[in-house]
Amino acid sequence: MEKHEFLELFEAATKAAKSAARGDGKNSSPAVSRCVDAMVRLREAPESLACELVVDRKYPQIGKSHGLFTEHKNPRIQSEGKILYSLWLRYLYATGRKASSRPRDRTVVKNKKKLVEEEMISTTTTGDSNRDKVREIGRKASSRPRDRTVVKNKKKLVEEEMISTTTTGDSNRDKVREILHKSLSKVAVEMKEGVVSCDSWSVAASVESAMFEILGSFEGTQKAKYRSILFNMGDSSNPDLRRKVMLGEISGERLVTMEKEEMASNKIQFQVQNIKEKARAREENRVKSMMLFQSDSVIMT
Repeated sequence: MEKHEFLELFEAATKAAKSAARGDGKNSSPAVSRCVDAMVRLREAPESLACELVVDRKYPQIGKSHGLFTEHKNPRIQSEGKILYSLWLRYLYATGRKASSRPRDRTVVKNKKKLVEEEMISTTTTGDSNRDKVREIGRKASSRPRDRTVVKNKKKLVEEEMISTTTTGDSNRDKVREILHKSLSKVAVEMKEGVVSCDSWSVAASVESAMFEILGSFEGTQKAKYRSILFNMGDSSNPDLRRKVMLGEISGERLVTMEKEEMASNKIQFQVQNIKEKARAREENRVKSMMLFQSDSVIMT
């Protein structure tokens, strides 16, 4: 996707969202469909392009339009808007982590830190040895590592922001998203690297949206399918399914249409295959026995 195409799609989504807001806001209206289609295509934009345009000051409307989509009165636009902006937030978060993890010349950093420290000491000395000693003790105390509570609270705030951008307002749908998030968050531990911790919220929202679009509400006859998907996603012996969903190898739409046997862990799939092969072998032996019995009867007559 090129830059101009991204901007055209965003403009089309914005105009359609405004048009839908002025109208009756029904899911079947053309404006809603145009808006949702444009946002779905925007999700396909390369990560580098999305990051560049979201933070570019030349296009402030991209960031400012957050509320237009995520707080829209139409549930489809609101849901797709939250998924889109949480995806961009994940991109920005991942980009920041990559930038902060780049190795820097430690000698240069160390020398620079030392010069700044010496400058600070020279400008804060009083000439009184006792007073300067007290100041030195205070300086050392302030340079200690920060309280872990501060870091923990910061992490909690990021997580709360991700939750707020992926909620639907429907308690059943939000519960399904929460269960999917808990299952998908295991991938970061199971893989140990290559997965950003906040990915699980946006992926959970995307998968749940596909489930809701195809299966409908979590009620009636569809409950069994919902429970089957949630069970297999959270199964401790089925990390491959979680990993494939998390990394996009299995889309939300594909996951919904998979049979129980396809979603099952490799161990269960092997057991099912074994049972089928044994059943097939028994059936073949039964047919052979019948044919031999019939041929013996013909010979005797």
